[in-house]
Amino acid sequence: MFSSKRIVQLPASDATPPQSSRFLRLWPVGLLAILLLLRWLLPAAAIEKVYSRGVFVGVRNVWDYTLPQLPVPLFYVFWLGVLVWIVRTGVLFWRARRMQGGVKKQWKQFGLRLLNSVALLVSVFLLAWGFNYGRVEVNDKIGFEMYQPILDELRQRVYTEAAGLADWRQRITSDTTALGPEHFIEPEDAVRHLVRRALTYHGYPDPGRPRLRQLRPRGILLKWSTAGVYWPWAGEGNIDAGLHPLQKYPVGAHELAHAYGFGDEGTCTFWAWLAGQETKDPVAAYAFKLDYWRRIAGKLRQQEPQAYWEWRAANLDAGVRNDLQAIYDNSELYKDIAPVIRDAAYDTYLKAQGIHEGLLNYGKVIQMVEGYRKWERTGL
Repeated sequence: MFSSKRIVQLPASDATPPQSSRFLRLWPVGLLAILLLLRWLLPAAAIEKVYSRGVFVGVRNVWDYTLPQLPVPLFYVFWLGVLVWIVRTGVLFWRARRMQGGVKKQWKQFGLRLLNSVALLVSVFLLAWGFNYGRVEVNDKIGFEMYQPILDELRQRVYTEAAGLADWRQRITSDTTALGPEHFIEPEDAVRHLVRRALTYHGYPDPGRPRLRQLRPRGILLKWSTAGVYWPWAGEGNIDAGLHPLQKYPVGAHELAHAYGFGDEGTCTFWAWLAGQETKDPVAAYAFKLDYWRRIAGKLRQQEPQAYWEWRAANLDAGVRNDLQAIYDNSELYKDIAPVIRDAAYDTYLKAQGIHEGLLNYGKVIQMVEGYRKWERTGL
C-alpha cells in the first residue's frame, strides 16, 4: 500500500553547506596565509639554502622544459587566461542571476571566487619565484662591501671607461655612424650563456634554461616606462622589441638574472654587468660596457653638469656619441603612459617585497660594481 504523503527534496543549491566545506572552499586563502608567514618569518639564510638553492632550482629545472618550449611568449598566454577567466566568471554570474535570482548571493559567490583566484595567483608567485626576495644579499654571499665612489673617483671612472668604450667600438667598425641591428644577434642566444657563466663562477646555481622573449608590438612595455619584465607566472624574461639593439643585451641579461632567482633590481643589473665581463665578443662587450657607463655618466652629470657637457663635447668618441643619440632618438618613439602611476605602483610593490628603498634600488648597481671592483683589487 502506497502512502499519499509525498517527500519533497530541496534543491542542493538551497542547502546550507557544512562548516568544513566552507573552509575547504577558501583553501587558496589559507595557503597564502601560510606562505606569507613563512616569507616574513624565515631568516635570509634559510630562504637561501632551502628555497633559492633548493625548491626554486627544482621548479626551474622542471618548468623550463614544459610550456616555455612553445614558440609564443607565455606572457601573452597568461593574459589570455586572465581574459578567459573574466569572461567565464561574467557568464556564470549572469546565468546564476537569471536562473536563481538573489543578486546579493551571486555577488557573494563572485567575491569568494575573486578572493580565491587572487590568493592562488599570489601563492603561485611566491612558490614559483617570490621567496627569492628574501634570500641573502649577493654582496654578502660573495664577500664584498658596497662602495659609493666620491666625486673624483666617479669622474676618473667616467673618463677612463669612455676611452675603453672607444677602443671596443673600434673593434666593431671604424665607421662612426650609429650601430644598427645588423651587428646584433638574438638577445637570448647572446646573453643567456654569459649570465650562466657569471653565476657559476661566483658559486651560484644556474638551473634550467629560462627563456628571454621579445614582446610585440614595439613599445608594449616602453610606453609604461619599462624596458623589460620578468613574469613569474610564466617563468620567462621579457624585453620590449622596440628597444635599441644596444640596450637589448644588458636589459635581457637583467631579466634573465631575475629568471635565475634574484628579485632585487640593483642586484640583477649587477649580474648583467658581471655577464658582460664574461664575453670577448666586441659587440656584446661594448653593449654591456656602454650600459654601465651611461649610469655612472648620469651620476657625474648630476653633480657637475657644465663640466660634464664640456668634457663630453671635447673628448667623447664620435661613434659613441652617435650611438647614444640613436638610443635617445629611439626612446622618443615611445612616449610614457602615466609614468607617475607606474612609478608609484612599482615603488609600492618593491617595498612590499622588503626592498625598503623602492625604485631607488635601481641605483644600487653602482655601489655594487665599484665595491666588487675594490674587492677584486684589494680583497677588501
